[in-house]
Amino acid sequence: NVVAGNNLYDAEYIRYFTGIKTIVLPSLCAYARGSYKLNRQKPFLIGNMNAKNFHSKFMSLLSDSFNRLKIKVSIRHIRDFYKRHYRYTELAQHPGIIHIPYQVSLMSIFEQYRMNIPLFVPSLDLLTEWHYTYQVVNERTWDGMSRKIGNASRISGVLGPDIPDPNNDLDRDAIRYWLKFSDFYQWPHIIYFNSTDDLLIKLKTTNFQQVSANMKVYNANLRKHLFEQWRQILQRTKPL
Repeated sequence: NVVAGNNLYDAEYIRYFTGIKTIVLPSLCAYARGSYKLNRQKPFLIGNMNAKNFHSKFMSLLSDSFNRLKIKVSIRHIRDFYKRHYRYTELAQHPGIIHIPYQVSLMSIFEQYRMNIPLFVPSLDLLTEWHYTYQVVNERTWDGMSRKIGNASRISGVLGPDIPDPNNDLDRDAIRYWLKFSDFYQWPHIIYFNSTDDLLIKLKTTNFQQVSANMKVYNANLRKHLFEQWRQILQRTKPL
């Protein structure tokens, strides 16, 4: 038998409740066939945000930063720019995509990373604060999915009191501890920002071609490693 998680968060979540140490088998998303081809005429995109009360807050913070820094950068929400559907090749032409993640593992981020598109994500400290205040990562827990704020799991973990409860959304330390296992804090070359001021500065000064090239190398190595993981699993897995 093989016990695996699609991401480190799931693997640690399984370990918290069972004590089982699992392997991590991330999604390859080879179907996302676009590859980064920078078109500076296109705007930066903001990915979907599920915390509706935070969308207006974020845009207000961004507006304040624009006024304060006098930086000119074109930013559009993905659902405003693409009213219906978009092709992967279209996404890959944008300079970069800004995410305020509503979940610790998102297929859209997998896909965009595999296409070597520069990605901007709040730093761990900033996302912790935003989640504590606004519950922005609201699909991280079942309570969050129901727009509730929980402070404990239905069952106890097995790792002892030093590891905080993953379903406690009322404690900053617990939130930060578990958010650090999110996909976007594991992968190299993601660009983190500590404020909307910091975000605008990085949108203006980052060498996107270099970031994308680094992502491409990482993705190629990951593909080889992931194929080897699956080869070993299938070799030792006997049919019933």
